[in-house]
Amino acid sequence: MMRRIQRPTLLFLLIIGVITIDACRKKYYATAEDMAEYGWELYEAKDFLNSNTWFNDAIVKDDMWKDGYNGLGWSYAKLMVLDSSIAHFKTGLNKEQDTWNPTDIQSEILAGLSFAYHAQGNDAKSIEYGRAFLDSTVKPLKSGWIFSHDSLLNYLDVRVTLAASYFATGKFDSTILQVTVILDSLNSSEVAVTDTTLEGRRQMAKQISTLQDLLFTK
Repeated sequence: MMRRIQRPTLLFLLIIGVITIDACRKKYYATAEDMAEYGWELYEAKDFLNSNTWFNDAIVKDDMWKDGYNGLGWSYAKLMVLDSSIAHFKTGLNKEQDTWNPTDIQSEILAGLSFAYHAQGNDAKSIEYGRAFLDSTVKPLKSGWIFSHDSLLNYLDVRVTLAASYFATGKFDSTILQVTVILDSLNSSEVAVTDTTLEGRRQMAKQISTLQDLLFTK
């Protein structure tokens, strides 16, 4: 005759079963995508150090996960570890994006590289990647680019960074062009400073700085 399982033993088996199932679920869902998504949640909460850790875990889990490198680039930039930011952005450029992902990760990386190089003082590289960003986002009938993890950051921020880098390298015609596009996009009645004398360049620098401050709040 079959012996009945005693209640404490049965309860123990049920608990073990629940733990096992829960562990399996956690193991199943702990993908690089999930790690990166949580990293972005922390990034948006301005917890850049911990977000960086989760992005790093994502690329350890899957070293082909493009958005993990994107997140590492942005979080390192926020932590002002610019060499690491640039290195991870550049690695991410060469990774394939999943076709189902609606976020334009390539453009986010190009924008990030332009910002990071500008912050590092390498204006030539900032211009290179800023121009690549503009080329990547020229799409008919599409609205201007907005960073998917910070709505205050958009294509005009890239253009004002380009304007500042062009100014720093003495390419004043290109500076004027970028400032003109920004002012037109803002429907501003102001016009770009075109005077390239010493006083004119001082006014040009002031105009760029004012636009940077303005765009930071928009």
